Amino acid sequence: MLWLWGINVRYFERAGVRYDVCFSSKDQKYLLNSRQIFQSAGLATTVALTSSAVFCVHCLLQQDQAASLHPPLMYACILALLLLPWDVAFKETRMFFSTTFFRVATPYREMSWADFLLADIITSLAKPLSDCERALCHLLSGPVMLPSSTDQMCGSSSWIIPAGLSLPYIWRLCQCIRTWKDTGNTGQAFNALKYSTAFPVIILSAINFQVSDEDWNKFWKPLWLIAAFLNSAYSYYWDIERDWDIAFFTSPSDQKWMGLKKPVLKDKLQYSRVFYVYLMLSNLALRLAWVYKVSPHLRQNLLTVLIFTLLEVFRRFQWIFVRIEVELRKLQISRPELGQLVPAPPPKEILSADELMPI
Repeated sequence: MLWLWGINVRYFERAGVRYDVCFSSKDQKYLLNSRQIFQSAGLATTVALTSSAVFCVHCLLQQDQAASLHPPLMYACILALLLLPWDVAFKETRMFFSTTFFRVATPYREMSWADFLLADIITSLAKPLSDCERALCHLLSGPVMLPSSTDQMCGSSSWIIPAGLSLPYIWRLCQCIRTWKDTGNTGQAFNALKYSTAFPVIILSAINFQVSDEDWNKFWKPLWLIAAFLNSAYSYYWDIERDWDIAFFTSPSDQKWMGLKKPVLKDKLQYSRVFYVYLMLSNLALRLAWVYKVSPHLRQNLLTVLIFTLLEVFRRFQWIFVRIEVELRKLQISRPELGQLVPAPPPKEILSADELMPI
């Protein structure tokens, strides 16, 4: 996700989008430019790949004891990179990220825009975070190279898997409730309801490991399908109508588009209209794929789970472009002294891969 955030920022820099004003003036000084983000992502990736490669070598040489040291060492190195007290590797930004993550995980205080953005991104990373939770459980409760010995405590039938998947949605739900309480904005209550629809999907999926196949197919599976449909449909509606401010379901237009009501877009758009149509279509498909990610009973095929997890991360990456645009539009209205914040797209200009990710 850090690589993709770097691409987001690189585009904003090249297109003259002042995305930084979405953040509070206090937080803006901690934001990195795209080159610095790529450097940070490269460092974290190097640590992870190096550890994984050495782990594989030890496994091939049947050196299980040496191999068992690498998972905890990798987690320790990444944590050390984040919390390193010395003034290296963008210390202030690392501390800002750590503090923001702590605020997200303890959502009882007034929220900043950075808190909301990070919490939204974390919901897309629920599966990787759950995997980290499972890995740490194995590390703390038994031999690393013999995971079967801790399957009852850390395996798919354990309560820690649905609990880990639920945490990001609990955090985001609490943020919405707190904002509703502070501002009286009823829209935040409906946003909280959206996040609450994730819990039936996770819980009903976890029940699959506790009941017989016959009971699952006859009773629990239909309930899970209904819960998954409701969550995907509600989330898709919220993405289009609220996060992206595109009038599609509530469109007053009688014009038709592909047999459906034509979506109503703003007069002055930052991107081409084709891009918004693509986002609506791709987001629908990727929202349905999300169900696979948060359903523990669908995890038997590890490659498929990896692909769906990456697709959800990509969905969040492209979601950010329009979410930033909408926030800047709101700021243009509430703070006119900031001037023009949403530039029109340059005619027929497409950024090359080299411009997005400079070497």
